[in-house]
Amino acid sequence: MPKNHLSPHDRYIRSILSNTPVAVEFFEKHLPKEVIKAIDFSTLEPQKDSFVNDKLRLKVADLLFSVNVNGNPGYIYLLLEHASTPDRFLPYRMLQYTLSIIDHHLKKHPKEKKLPLVVPLILYTGDKPYTYSTDLFDLFEKEKDLAKSTFLNPYQLIDLNKIPDETLREAYYWFGAAALTAKHIRDFDLVSLVESMIDLFLRLKDEGLDNYVHVTLSYIFKAGEVKDEEAFRDVIRSGLSSNDEEIVMTLAEKYRQKGEIKGRLEGRLEALHETALNFLKLGISKEQVAQATKLSLQEVQDLLQKNTTKR
Repeated sequence: MPKNHLSPHDRYIRSILSNTPVAVEFFEKHLPKEVIKAIDFSTLEPQKDSFVNDKLRLKVADLLFSVNVNGNPGYIYLLLEHASTPDRFLPYRMLQYTLSIIDHHLKKHPKEKKLPLVVPLILYTGDKPYTYSTDLFDLFEKEKDLAKSTFLNPYQLIDLNKIPDETLREAYYWFGAAALTAKHIRDFDLVSLVESMIDLFLRLKDEGLDNYVHVTLSYIFKAGEVKDEEAFRDVIRSGLSSNDEEIVMTLAEKYRQKGEIKGRLEGRLEALHETALNFLKLGISKEQVAQATKLSLQEVQDLLQKNTTKR
């Protein structure tokens, strides 16, 4: 964070904590005992990067230290909070900053196989005592217990590959057709799949979900492997109707055209990125490159960072 954006209070604390013995003493006084045991303070090193996002950059200050945790890369993150009014959403902001640090670490180390531990601390020197909870889950209020059972817990993953087809057909009244399609879209030939799903399509049509049927079939035709187009058409025609066949093939053609347009646009964007990188290599400023290519400054910065990481 540029120094001219810091308050005198934040600048003072940053200056003092840049002295390693001072920082080590501070952390040893305030970090949990189990964290202190895991940290090798001889590896403590201040980092120049600031992880406060652009919108908050003028309002808050942060200090980041890299450190070995049980022999692995880790960080201690200290937010200097000098606000006239306490912010009840401070725990949520801390979560955002912590995730930003992890994201930055992974971008710098693209071959990393694990996440770095980030230990967050807040040094509050506001005008009024901080009276809000620092427990993120308290912000959910009445849904606190529900949030604890879902938020930051192991995510629920529905692996369709592990669920038998017959179970998918029986477990879902509405979603069954989509589940089977998503599971088998990469199969060698999907004509037989379509034939086995005709009863599901008829049920959906009876429920008034003709669009569901048409979109699914057109997706199968365009994204999947259909070796025999005539057999595919015949299954639709005989199992559903000639009108359904016509609608499906019309939708499939529209998807094909959209795909071609998207491909052309992506090609142009790739060429624009290459031009921007060439400008940067010539020493042209990021601001000038953004103006010349019509890319946003953030896009130019991301390109530069990505290109630097690859080297």
